[in-house]
Amino acid sequence: CAFYILRLSSICKSYGNSLKTSSTVYRHKLYELLAVLPPKTYEGTFCAVLKELVADLTVPDSQIDASTFLLPPLCHENDLLLLGPLLQETDHRFIEEQLLLGNSIAGGSLEYDPYSIYEKVTKGDSVPKPLPPVLSVISAATHLFGVMFSHVAESHRIQVLEQLLNSIKQTKGSRQQTVQLNVVSAFSTSLKHLANCKGSLGPEEVRRSALALVMGALESNNPLLRCAAAECLARLAQVVSDSAFTAGLSQVSFDKLKSARDVVSRTGHSLALGCLYRYLGGIGSTQHLNACVGILYTLSQDSTSPDVQAWALHSLSLLVDLAGPLYHVHVEPTLSIVLMLLLTVPPAYAEVHQSLGRCLNALITTLGPELQGSSTTVSALRTSCLLGCAVMQDHPDCLVQAQAISCLQQLHMFAPRHVNLSSLVSCLCVNLCSSYLLLRRAVVACLRQLVQREAAEVSEYAVALVKESREDFTPGINIREIGLEGALLGLLDKELDQRLCQDIKETLTHMLTSMAVEKLSFWLKLCKDVLAASADFNTVASVDTTQEEETAKVDDASVLTSDSDERFHPFSNPRWSTRVFAAECVCKIISQCENADSAHFDITLAQERKQRDSRDDFLVLHLADLIRMAFMAATDHSDQLRLSGLQTLLIVVRKFAAVPEPEFPGHIILEQYQANVGAALRPAFAPETPPDVTAKACQASVCSAWIASGVVSDLNDLRRVHQLLVSSLVKVQAGKEAQTQQYNESTSTMEILAVLKAWAEVYIVAVEKQKNKSDAHNHYLKIANSAEESYGDVTSSASGLLDLVQEDLGTLSKLWLAALQDFALLTLPSEYALQLPAEGGTFYTAETIENARPHYYNSWALILYATALWLTSTGFIVVDPDEGVTNLSRPVTPTTMCQDSSTRPLVKSPEDVNTDRFHLILGISVEFLCSPRSDAAMENIIACLRALQALFDVPWPRSKIGGDQELGVELLNVLHRLILTRESPDIQLAALEVVRLILFAAHEHVKEKRRSAEVDDGAAEKETLPEFGEGKDTGGLVPGKSLVFATLELCVCILVRQLPQLNPKLTCSPAVQSGKHLLLSEDGSRLVAAALVILSDVPAICSPEG
Repeated sequence: CAFYILRLSSICKSYGNSLKTSSTVYRHKLYELLAVLPPKTYEGTFCAVLKELVADLTVPDSQIDASTFLLPPLCHENDLLLLGPLLQETDHRFIEEQLLLGNSIAGGSLEYDPYSIYEKVTKGDSVPKPLPPVLSVISAATHLFGVMFSHVAESHRIQVLEQLLNSIKQTKGSRQQTVQLNVVSAFSTSLKHLANCKGSLGPEEVRRSALALVMGALESNNPLLRCAAAECLARLAQVVSDSAFTAGLSQVSFDKLKSARDVVSRTGHSLALGCLYRYLGGIGSTQHLNACVGILYTLSQDSTSPDVQAWALHSLSLLVDLAGPLYHVHVEPTLSIVLMLLLTVPPAYAEVHQSLGRCLNALITTLGPELQGSSTTVSALRTSCLLGCAVMQDHPDCLVQAQAISCLQQLHMFAPRHVNLSSLVSCLCVNLCSSYLLLRRAVVACLRQLVQREAAEVSEYAVALVKESREDFTPGINIREIGLEGALLGLLDKELDQRLCQDIKETLTHMLTSMAVEKLSFWLKLCKDVLAASADFNTVASVDTTQEEETAKVDDASVLTSDSDERFHPFSNPRWSTRVFAAECVCKIISQCENADSAHFDITLAQERKQRDSRDDFLVLHLADLIRMAFMAATDHSDQLRLSGLQTLLIVVRKFAAVPEPEFPGHIILEQYQANVGAALRPAFAPETPPDVTAKACQASVCSAWIASGVVSDLNDLRRVHQLLVSSLVKVQAGKEAQTQQYNESTSTMEILAVLKAWAEVYIVAVEKQKNKSDAHNHYLKIANSAEESYGDVTSSASGLLDLVQEDLGTLSKLWLAALQDFALLTLPSEYALQLPAEGGTFYTAETIENARPHYYNSWALILYATALWLTSTGFIVVDPDEGVTNLSRPVTPTTMCQDSSTRPLVKSPEDVNTDRFHLILGISVEFLCSPRSDAAMENIIACLRALQALFDVPWPRSKIGGDQELGVELLNVLHRLILTRESPDIQLAALEVVRLILFAAHEHVKEKRRSAEVDDGAAEKETLPEFGEGKDTGGLVPGKSLVFATLELCVCILVRQLPQLNPKLTCSPAVQSGKHLLLSEDGSRLVAAALVILSDVPAICSPEG
């Protein structure tokens, strides 16, 4: 790198200026590359690279003022408020920064750097990119200098700093300011890197040179450079981390402020006093604090210079924050000065009033909860604060008003009883749609805090105040009809600032959480208005639903078409992001209702209570609206909204799938919406639909949840929805060759696994229903003849679902096994990475392996359970008509996947195939259960345990586990650890069932050995037969190798947890000594019963001595 950099100048001289721009771009990209590489990789060329960096910084090709893009990121966010509105965040900041760059510069032109299209934007960086090459190379050079300076030797640092100082001294005029700007930017960046890596600046000589560099900038005519220098001084104190050095820095500023009379020096050094302790944990010296406060008091009252007043007051606000409790003795005099200046400084000096607002805010924070006191002193302080807020509220400048709202927000936090909420809400409503971004931010931030404590009161005050007024506070938004909540949604739809949008969403979420249940109709109507206001909906609503409507039992026109008689919509063509948030709000409303009252999901109870009190409202009475909103979102043209709509539909299906229809006994309330749900699902499975939408329809289990819910009882209706999954399965079968190049490989993996997971869920439900059908048969035989027809519907639905899945089970089984093989490979430890197939797996490529992992982690559990059920149903004997019984594995299956054709055996015996599959399922299960992550979903653990139950439910796998005692002990130890770490009764019961099956397998193995011994040739001639079972002739049980011992450990663990009095070590505890034994819960009783059943089976696997 250094060699090419050094040759650039000679090449440019040889070929003239034609290569100048290209060489600049080359240096820019090279600097960026070196900045992201570990410095150790090029430490041998530090000297050469630093030489070029210093040349770029001190001999710039352009005299353009680069301060507007170099310095703001190096300044503290709060300090930028001193520099006027041009550098503050506004709705038109992009235009302002274009103007600040100068008339001769066109920022944001792709001709400068086409590669900037795919570069990641730095957080908070709104400067139009890319910049011209002459500026881009300076930006890259300052960043690389900061990285390298912290890694060079301390002796070399002195030389570099001296060279930079000499370069500044040797230049004059505007060129000197340009060089100083570049040098300070580079040095400030290096101090940041040193602070981050906790490095040292060096000896006294380095500190002296650094201080000279910073002090020179602190007295620059450029206010932005002075701000950057003050921040640089704070970083310098942080890096040196020496109290004597810091005291010396403050003394330098003290001396300057005492003698200097020019505005530049006084503003720079006053700000330095406030910033100095910013990164040192605060001010700990009372003497230093008193000295700083005294000087800043004097400067803040210098009426001859508003700039000095503004900077001094801002520095004072920083001192108040940094001093904390030490500042209490100065609160009263400071508050008096703030009030006096608020009343005497002319409103035209808005910067001074803004600094006064920051001082008042800091004082309120310092007083904190003390403002709630009732003493005379506290009451006077509180009154002064409220008076200061009132003065700022009447100021014409919007930024001063924003400071007033922030101060009132702080007062409400610490002393809510003393803030007039009605007046504050009125102020907030007036400024809610202000044209100034910072004022809107302050309003919404205050609202966000208010609604966390008093959401209902804030909402009521807003509506009441608007009704009392002749016109709305907020133009364009009718608060009278849509309330404050609707006004916030309207603001969210128009807002572009991401920070403000996030605050609005949080405010609405707090209001929804507090009031959605009490104002259910209002919130649902608000969400419906947002979702129905789409200009696209009239087109989407005409989705072809003929097939569904032919068999629908009710008229669904009210759900599938928009309200044509609604002439007024409070929201006009809202953006997709707003509608996505509205769909998310619907999901939150359902969740809130679920936690509030069971009547929200019981239509009979809801109707009874509605008759008793018409003011009561319940979610189940709005089911048609919920379906309609989910349909509108799921069938929109926006992919993001379709995803949210599918999620909403999933929640509705899951929450209402078991709600009966009282007018038609034996039917479910959702049955009347079959056509609507089918119409909402079909677009997600269209060929042109993006994979993420199809994956959501499957992965979120919308389609499978609808099929498995039992709502669809008619076989024809079931087949139509089932056909959607079939169409996706065909796409999966097409394989990698048919994948479109429009999306990357990991997207295809996501879609395939989502489809396989959906099929797995449907198959699991179908098998479980079929399994329960025989039990239900005995029950229905006792029912009168009038109910026989109902039973026929139930049984036909259960068998019909399994029959539908059975048609594709041959293909599904191979795909499930392939997915499990992929998952097993991806969960291997990192030391086995070299053994992974070079070409990737069945559903992922080697290049996208990291992106594919999350998709496998989201899908594997249900696929594992479904595969185990399938193997159980076949008894581990699968006949493939295409390949015969001895070659069950096609290239897609895990037994032969990723093996070269020359090394793969041509024929595998059924025993080998079964063994591979057995160990695949068992290995995945044990690996997961050994150390499930703390965030592992309970559903995954239960699915894994049920897969083991299904695996050991047939003889052949039981013979494998029964004949391998070490494997059985290992599995019992894993289950024991799981029971110790998971308190869920469902998990523990499922684990105990696996333990019972393992014990049963061992019992079968012992019986088989005894039977074989009895029929063995010559056995009759023997006087005694050998003893089988644990213990044999000695009766000894070896811990760690004994199946009986592991079983006893696990069962005793369960019993002692539920019955502590069984443990002798706990007999001294107060609960046991009192003799008051708590009654077992229902779950506890089931756990104790399961453990006792297992214990009763233990003797069967022991020898007589054992």
